[in-house]
Amino acid sequence: MNKVGFLFGAGAEIAYGMPTGGKFALDIFQKNTTNAKDIFKKNRERINKSSQYASKWLPQDYDSKRVATFRESIFENIIKDTVVNNRNSIINRINKLDDIARPLVDSVSKFKDTLLEELEISYQDININQQLKYNNYFQDGNDLFNSKYFAILLTYYNQFEFEKDIDKELLGDIVKSILQIHIGAMSENLSRNIQENIFSTDDLELSIFDDLGNNLSVNYQSAGVKGLELLYRSSTKEAHYIVKLAFKILEQIYADILDYKSVIDSNWHYLYIPKNEWGKFCKISIFLHSVREYIEECASDYNAENIGYYDDLNSQENFEIKTIATSNYVNTLIGDKLRGKNIIFLNGSVNDFYDPYLNIIINKAEYENYKNFAVPLIFTQSGTKPMTSIDMSKKYVEYYSELLQSDFICSVGFGFNEDDEHINGIIRTAIEREQKHLIIVAPDNGESINIREEKLASKLKVSSIDKIHYVIVDNERKVNNEILWTEYIVSDELLNKMEISSHA
Repeated sequence: MNKVGFLFGAGAEIAYGMPTGGKFALDIFQKNTTNAKDIFKKNRERINKSSQYASKWLPQDYDSKRVATFRESIFENIIKDTVVNNRNSIINRINKLDDIARPLVDSVSKFKDTLLEELEISYQDININQQLKYNNYFQDGNDLFNSKYFAILLTYYNQFEFEKDIDKELLGDIVKSILQIHIGAMSENLSRNIQENIFSTDDLELSIFDDLGNNLSVNYQSAGVKGLELLYRSSTKEAHYIVKLAFKILEQIYADILDYKSVIDSNWHYLYIPKNEWGKFCKISIFLHSVREYIEECASDYNAENIGYYDDLNSQENFEIKTIATSNYVNTLIGDKLRGKNIIFLNGSVNDFYDPYLNIIINKAEYENYKNFAVPLIFTQSGTKPMTSIDMSKKYVEYYSELLQSDFICSVGFGFNEDDEHINGIIRTAIEREQKHLIIVAPDNGESINIREEKLASKLKVSSIDKIHYVIVDNERKVNNEILWTEYIVSDELLNKMEISSHA
């Protein structure tokens, strides 16, 4: 029987109702932090005021100092990070706005009939590509104006008589927010290009020219902060259906592209200097407690009746599970579905807490009576210190050792993104040094398997493209609408391709 080592990511849990990474990011900044603040204060009350810890590491009067939390002031940092890091993805995503809107429209009853009734224009005749076009600097974004649903939103705003003025105002703000973040992403590209190529010809190559383009920058307030604030503050409960649809489209765009790493990366180090930066120490600590609370709420609501990848793995008898690791944080979901299996949590979990003073990891039961400050350990990719903890290092070594004893590696729902380099390095070494094959089980995204394999090889920085294999599955997690993925990954067809012997 073949031995398989597994790596799961967020995509493996969508079938159970868990949020995608973008939805996760959008929700946590809308969440009330009252409970998280109370947990932080209770932790503070447990600290011994006469201890060396309190005397040397904490500020004077720490027990009565004001406790602050992140507010909307961090939105600009979030948007800046999003636009800088994801500018091409933002442009492409908004250019394909119909792909976002189509699933949302499917839930609207008699959508085309309502359009005809309210606008007195047929669905086929609502188009704007002959009426609207960006100037040449932003021509990369003109595909947006081929969007049928964007045309519908603009036509409603331009021609429909809303019963409530607030509906038209909100629709206008939503449309403007879509355009603002679209233009912001293209402006970031343009700004980068000009900064790097201020002259079209420069044979002199003088160093005094090096910073001439640095005065060009994007206004992130106008590029996307207003859209995020709109989602944060607005309600469409009583709005016209087209306003509700527009709001959902905007929400999905932000859920797809939002990047909150800068909030963690720029604030994590304050966990180590509360004496000098008490306010910032409180903010990042309470934020992490709030995120943990949100994850637990999602986990408590997951649909146990839903069938997904974990159920498939639990019921299969085609191979031996050598090891299972996950970048997700929920212990209960994967623990319930794969009961009795040893799960390695590579990014921490809701049961792990981190003491930045001692650089150690403790469990949830220990935290209840812990006399130092500790925070939920759920962002190890953003804080390098926790990864130096012996407890965390042991997990990585254990996982790598188990992979070496596997016939191949199988990944489901993991993105291999840049901020996952601590995990990517494990997989890369297993492929390059130990010649292990990597199977990625994933849904169709319109790209050919060869292109996807080449892109992943580039992401992982591996030269052995022949060691990477995509297995494309449908909504029922079957290959070619026939074979469940747990059967196919040990099929003769795939094993022969990998030149691995079948041990059935």
